[in-house]
Amino acid sequence: MKMILLAVLSSWGTAQLAQGQQLAMLASPQVSAVVPAATPPTDEFHQLLARSSGVWTGQATMTFSPTAPPLASTSSLTNSMVMGGQFQLSEITYNINGQEMHGVRVTGYDARKKIFTRAMIQDGGNGVAMEGPYDPATKSTTMRYQQLNNTTGQYSNMKEVYTFIDENTELLEIYRVDAKTNKELKILNVKWTRSRQ
Repeated sequence: MKMILLAVLSSWGTAQLAQGQQLAMLASPQVSAVVPAATPPTDEFHQLLARSSGVWTGQATMTFSPTAPPLASTSSLTNSMVMGGQFQLSEITYNINGQEMHGVRVTGYDARKKIFTRAMIQDGGNGVAMEGPYDPATKSTTMRYQQLNNTTGQYSNMKEVYTFIDENTELLEIYRVDAKTNKELKILNVKWTRSRQ
């Protein structure tokens, strides 16, 4: 999974470098007359990501085991569209027990496979990459992935459900799947509210 994430981020970095070189070339009058400007995607899925641009505040509850009481935390999220509108870049800051942590995620839509894709890295954890379809009935994406537990060295099967409730409200739910029983335990619930500034 780390290799997938590194490949995604490496590809993104290479594309950023290439884009910078292309921009330098486009500064030439001879080239700009020949090469058309990139057109941002207009499909509904990229528009859905673009709609989420801006600053959001999150109220979260985390559950580390079925017997432990949930832990509340607050977070902030800043979304912006990058790479000519192809990807959503999200910068996340969250506070757990007074400790501030940071994460970065990149979300895109693969029109050929008709699925959303996401890569995420965060403080103190291993990066993950995931993909999954969009359900118009529930206005949500469901993505499955594996995450390494640094303590046990074992991978856990995970599921992320991201719901676009309305233009000012989104919901992130993450589940851990028990390997023995195949039951899902919701370990994270974040209600995002768009900040009015």
